[in-house]
Amino acid sequence: MIRSMVKINKRKITAALLGAAVIASMMPARGLAKERSGDGWMSKVEITAHRGDNSQAPENTMPAFKAAVENGADWIELDVTQTKDGVLVIFHDADLMRMTGKADKIWDLSYEELSCINAASHWGPFFKDVRIPTLEEVLDYCKDKIKLNIEVKVNGHQTQDFIPVLVGMIQAKGMAGQCMITSFDYQSLQTVKQLDPGLETGFISSKAIEQPEAFTSADNFVLSIDLINPETVSYIHALGKEVIAWTVNDAYSVDKCRRAGADNLITDKPKKIMED
Repeated sequence: MIRSMVKINKRKITAALLGAAVIASMMPARGLAKERSGDGWMSKVEITAHRGDNSQAPENTMPAFKAAVENGADWIELDVTQTKDGVLVIFHDADLMRMTGKADKIWDLSYEELSCINAASHWGPFFKDVRIPTLEEVLDYCKDKIKLNIEVKVNGHQTQDFIPVLVGMIQAKGMAGQCMITSFDYQSLQTVKQLDPGLETGFISSKAIEQPEAFTSADNFVLSIDLINPETVSYIHALGKEVIAWTVNDAYSVDKCRRAGADNLITDKPKKIMED
């Protein structure tokens, strides 16, 4: 009798564990990330993988975005720009030199030409087939998995409908609640708000902002780590807005953000920052 009860209990335990595993696998990465240990602030602060988890894979590529999801980041920060034929692609620099060794400008190449180039040759043969992804490709992969901080790269070569196409694509994918548009160019954020007042925005700055209340089209402020201090963060919080700090890669920067009460950390090392 006792032996049969043990068998039944084992079956129940096994079933419970399997059920928990299934439920966990269905949870979005954002929810899983909130299981982080640490003090009260560390358990609440959000972690953004800078250009994906670029400690694991080449920046702004699908492998880096997949690594960010798998490692439990809350957000991915990525850079969107436009090819010669108007395709929205994910790439940070104006030219391809740093990533591919080629001097071509993004805006001088069609997407077909760009798609023939290895975006990660400097990472070795394991990444020999990695290409510069389109925004649509990234949206499709990230939907319901992780939030996106989409930085608009303004270089003077985009078409006039660059921002409308960006906003329209996010809306068409049903991802307005999953994305935030950020930029150093405040006018771009104003355009975003004109097109979709409900779409979240963030103004990026590496310089002190004297009157953050004047930036009414910015829902949040994305500030360089040098600008993070308790006074600035408290002032912005009093406006009902959040502070996102970049780039937070070491214990000193994390502690600085903790003392100031920053809401979100953009880091090149999301897994390490979450574990420390």
